[in-house]
Amino acid sequence: MPVYSYNGLNYEGLKIKGFIETNNKSEAIANLKESGIFVTEISQAFEPIKKGYKEDNNITSYVKKILNTKIERKPKSSDIIIFFKELYALLNAGIPLYDAIYEQKSDVKNAYFKKILSEISLNIKEGKSFSDCLANYPLIFSNLVISSVKAGEESGSLAIVLNKISIYMEERYNTIKKIKASLVYPLIMSAVGFLILFYIVVYVVPIISKIFKSMHHDLPLPTRIVLFGSFLFSHYLVIFLLLIILLYILFKKYTGTKKGKYRIDNLLLKTPLIGKFIILNEVNQFSQSLHTLLLSGITINRALTIASSNFQNSLLKEALANAKRSLEEGKGLSGPLSKSKLFPPIFTKMIRAGEKSSNLEEMLLTASNIMKSEIDFYILSLTQALEPIMVIFMGFVVGFIVISIMLPIFEMSSIIKK
Repeated sequence: MPVYSYNGLNYEGLKIKGFIETNNKSEAIANLKESGIFVTEISQAFEPIKKGYKEDNNITSYVKKILNTKIERKPKSSDIIIFFKELYALLNAGIPLYDAIYEQKSDVKNAYFKKILSEISLNIKEGKSFSDCLANYPLIFSNLVISSVKAGEESGSLAIVLNKISIYMEERYNTIKKIKASLVYPLIMSAVGFLILFYIVVYVVPIISKIFKSMHHDLPLPTRIVLFGSFLFSHYLVIFLLLIILLYILFKKYTGTKKGKYRIDNLLLKTPLIGKFIILNEVNQFSQSLHTLLLSGITINRALTIASSNFQNSLLKEALANAKRSLEEGKGLSGPLSKSKLFPPIFTKMIRAGEKSSNLEEMLLTASNIMKSEIDFYILSLTQALEPIMVIFMGFVVGFIVISIMLPIFEMSSIIKK
């Protein structure tokens, strides 16, 4: 008898999923309906057990557990951006929210995202708010998105808020794409250089070392260094790999602690080139998110709490927490942010101007636009600087290996001439 996996809703609107063993799909739906479960999705989990085969309950339960905990691919950021853009257009055209979401579901390619939209549309039909539906999927929709949608529902401007959300997400997505694109060339250079070094050290140098040993001649120091490194790398490669994995695990464990993360974040901010880029990127994202939240009608205190959650660097998050406390005491934001000496001067100036003119939203947008231009210029400069650095470094390493190999040959040739 076949087994079917199902997702459904009970009379209270709660989501239920599980397995049922029946003769066919129609019978499964009927049995579940009698049990008070409205089926939203159902599919055959595994084939009927063949005749003559005795079912093992332990194996069956194990298979069911695997099927029930299968990993589903998360939607891409671009999928979510397109969803909010199209939803804004449909709502702006006067289409009801349920119909707008249901209309988009058929065009979604990601199976998991399509399932999410199906569940959201059913929940909305049951009378739940859009923000509550989104809150059921915190790994897909951020706290910023959920809070903005809730504010839009309360103010009656949901379509406008959705447009702001899509713009914010698209700008953030484009920034990440630029950063990734800037790293493509250095990563390719590093990979090619490593493969060349690996081939030389593991295959070429051991062959030449046999020739040098047969000469019974004292080798120069650079040659001995290269031969020793080649011996270690070729004979203990697995140990090196295990050591790297162990160091990575220890590093992740250390950064998982509050003290460890604080020290690493502090070190990153003090690192040349990297520190400035981290500050520009994180403060830019904070400006965009705070701008979006304030325009959605969320109070400044609540908006600061939500926007600060986007900070990855604990020092920046701590500085903003101090500024938030200053705001709650009736003081301004710009003073504490400026005293921290972490935030870009243009950002603190715009915050100060926004506080004086009571137009903080526009000042945040202006600061974000200026920092975006700086980030674009910084990425371009960093890429142009990395290219010659990588070439010089690889040339130095390969040149050192070549010279260390050639030195004993030159010495032997000079001895022979004498």
